[in-house]
Amino acid sequence: MQRKTLYQTVYHRLRYQILSGDWPIGSKLPPERKLAEEWGVSRNTIVHAYADLETEELIYSRVGSGRYVQALPPPSALPRLHWKDSLPGGSALSAPSLMTELHALVGTRSALNFAFGEGGNHTRLKAQFAKGIDPLHILETSEADYLFPVQGLPELRSWIAEWMGCEQITEPSQVMITSGSQEALQMTTAILANPGDSIAVEMPTYFGALHLFQSLGLHLIPVPVDNEGMRIDVLEGILSRSRPRFIYTVPTFHNPTGTILSEARRQQLLALSEKHAIPIVEDDAYRHLHFNQEPPPPLKALDRQGNVIYINTFSKVLFPGLRLGWVAANRPFMERLTRYKELSISTNTFVQHALWSYLQKGAFQDHLQEARCHYQRQAAVMDEHLRQLIPKGISYMTPTGGFYYWVSLPEQVSPKELLQKAIEQNVVFATGDMFLPRETEQPFIRLCYSHETEAGIEQGMRILSSLL
Repeated sequence: MQRKTLYQTVYHRLRYQILSGDWPIGSKLPPERKLAEEWGVSRNTIVHAYADLETEELIYSRVGSGRYVQALPPPSALPRLHWKDSLPGGSALSAPSLMTELHALVGTRSALNFAFGEGGNHTRLKAQFAKGIDPLHILETSEADYLFPVQGLPELRSWIAEWMGCEQITEPSQVMITSGSQEALQMTTAILANPGDSIAVEMPTYFGALHLFQSLGLHLIPVPVDNEGMRIDVLEGILSRSRPRFIYTVPTFHNPTGTILSEARRQQLLALSEKHAIPIVEDDAYRHLHFNQEPPPPLKALDRQGNVIYINTFSKVLFPGLRLGWVAANRPFMERLTRYKELSISTNTFVQHALWSYLQKGAFQDHLQEARCHYQRQAAVMDEHLRQLIPKGISYMTPTGGFYYWVSLPEQVSPKELLQKAIEQNVVFATGDMFLPRETEQPFIRLCYSHETEAGIEQGMRILSSLL
């Protein structure tokens, strides 16, 4: 595998620190000589890197003052095309097209899948769900072939409100069923922000959210993440200079890093939200997939001002094809969301009845506990192989739930080159730049342990080990 030059290493490290929010928008960059001394490189290397970053419009200069991090522009509008024309092709390694390519590899070549956060077909979860429902009985004894309130099946919404177990959400009117959490996020974003508006987003972040925000023409203000989750001190500085329309976070088993926002930071985040009257969109898809100790309460459970809009999904805890999620929020927001949801009429009524039929049988909690144990075993298998790679220069945090390992590679190793080599041997994973607003070389990859069998994980990890 080709090693990066010293300049490439410096340039990509600077670029990653800007795109991930380690150097926030508007912050002053270190002087060339000082940074060169800190990093043990020549001043000319830093000068060259700064010049290239300025050409990319990631930083700008002020005469006599220095260089500063520039706000990212919203994605440029697509050109007007005849409806029969194809959209212009992007880079082969741009995040959306690469994810499409990886999906195709998993589907057509049966590649070992470390790329996507979903349960595998080898689990018993989908079969158990199917055994728990009788489609003909549902059609004969319910109104599954009719539309019902746009917010979703009332019994299912009542069950969700009770299951959430927080005093902020107590009635079905505060819950809406959606076609997965992605639709929930799309509708919420469309209500809260218009094209050209700014939003604060932890970086790196879930690529589905990233692609959604960019497709809606939003300015992204990156907020870095460390071992305790979102850097609230950086967010506080951002809010003192700008007013984003909302703050997006995955506080529990964060995608892609697997971190958990500490309880102290949750309180600080809520305090900032209250102080600046800015809503928080909490994406909590992995909360119930903890291994041993339960994570801190959701932000929504600590929310005293009604500032948190809560999103979750059944797709992670049951199976991805279910495509049912929900939004829970204060009543005024839910009224606006209901009007917006009318554009799609309703969420699949038969699937809602099928889920409600399954939940009534009382097997869900046992099912959930089995899923936790299953994913914990798979994580342990991957961890065993990762530990053996530490002498080769990798580092990582062991997750306590969720689906992911966020792995730091030696700085001289290119994640993209590693991925291409892995694809040749039928293994796929996600490179770290898929979770950033622009492509950049950076030292991270995300490995998902939820899809493959334990034998598949061992086989794939042996292949990756041979490539490092």
